[in-house]
Amino acid sequence: MLVINEISESLSKSKKPLIKQIYDKADKMLYVIGLRSGVELAEHLTTAKAKIMVVQGEIDFNTATSSYRLERFDTFEIPSDTKHSVVGVFDAIFLLLLRKSNRNP
Repeated sequence: MLVINEISESLSKSKKPLIKQIYDKADKMLYVIGLRSGVELAEHLTTAKAKIMVVQGEIDFNTATSSYRLERFDTFEIPSDTKHSVVGVFDAIFLLLLRKSNRNP
């Protein structure tokens, strides 16, 4: 996939998360996220169902009470309504599949 290659090529120079949306249909969105080693996707809250799959490298998925090390081809369901952050351990690329929230703003 061209987008993943673009992020992979840019990763070594990036000091911030690289995020590209590659799908937005019906009730689902798909993102490609790249994190260079040591770069953090700052703490945030996901209110909808979400799942990540690591394509390259390793990441740490962190909540206030737990930390999970995810490696290439690992998948992880993100708990709803849980604040979390993600840190690149080794230059990493992962997919985020997100179901659009049905909640009212």
